[in-house]
Amino acid sequence: MITEHAVAQTAVKWSALPDLPDQQGFAGMYAGVSNDALIAMGGANFPDKYPWEGGKKKWYDDIYVLKNGSTWVKAKEKMPFPGGYGVSVSYKNKVILVGGSHENGHFRHVKGYEWDGKKVLYSDYPDLPITLANMGGGLLGDVIVVFGGNESPAGSALKKCYGLDLTDLSAGWLELEAWPGPERIFPVCSFYKGQGYMFGGETVGFNSKKEKFRSILLDSYRMTLEKSARGWTAHWEELASMPRGMSAGGSLLPVLQDKFLFWGGVDAVTAQYRNPATHPGITKSLLYYFPETDSWEYIGEQNKILSRVTLPVVFFQDQWFYVSGEVKAGIRTPTVVGVR
Repeated sequence: MITEHAVAQTAVKWSALPDLPDQQGFAGMYAGVSNDALIAMGGANFPDKYPWEGGKKKWYDDIYVLKNGSTWVKAKEKMPFPGGYGVSVSYKNKVILVGGSHENGHFRHVKGYEWDGKKVLYSDYPDLPITLANMGGGLLGDVIVVFGGNESPAGSALKKCYGLDLTDLSAGWLELEAWPGPERIFPVCSFYKGQGYMFGGETVGFNSKKEKFRSILLDSYRMTLEKSARGWTAHWEELASMPRGMSAGGSLLPVLQDKFLFWGGVDAVTAQYRNPATHPGITKSLLYYFPETDSWEYIGEQNKILSRVTLPVVFFQDQWFYVSGEVKAGIRTPTVVGVR
């Protein structure tokens, strides 16, 4: 186990699970827990050449299962089609995959996967109302909620929020009230004491020359869901701005007792780096957000483990695990890192 005390009174304890059995690793995987097994699936990488060398991105349909917390195996079963960059939630021993993308664009499909100890079982859920990837989201009680994203690889960021009540699948997906801020892709999320939290992400900005740039957002919101005879209603509250922006970070954000941990993600400085071949990597800073007091704390840097982007974070065996991800532009890692 790797342990590093960033600040004595606010230490984060770091650990590791076995690497995924793939030399490169993947960005944009789905992951969750089913019958005490950690499952990771899908995602994408550049298997032959880096993107700046003309390499082609490849999406995968493989399913990996971590048995007994010690050995990854590749299941005989596969996803119905390759995919990644959607939302995944764990619910009643199923890992539910919501939306995502593949080489032909974005898709609407929602699928469930369950590990029965020997094989992966499949189930179908109502499709999203639109094709959607690069969004944030998670599970709030019995309701899957998703925030933002876009409908196609070149599509504009959306100001949309959808919910699926898993106790009333016949109702399908509902469009919920959106947050009182700009559209976005790649926000990061967490859930705490029956409320949802959405932070940052990015949209397209325009400079004085009308040229586009990546605008990394600093805004934060808390969402409360309320059910009435007319259905579900979302109520939003704007929170203290982030000390630094974060887009495409690991999500869900780990909840460490009474605080959320922010590690990795693209900030405004990293977003402006122009040469992917010499990319310096992802910011090393560590932040806490305290939902009870709506306040932030900078606790230092993680200098021993590479920060990452575009990856799922899953609660498993009393820790939060960052599963694979991207450590530089076009470069993945197969490592699985835990915090508590």
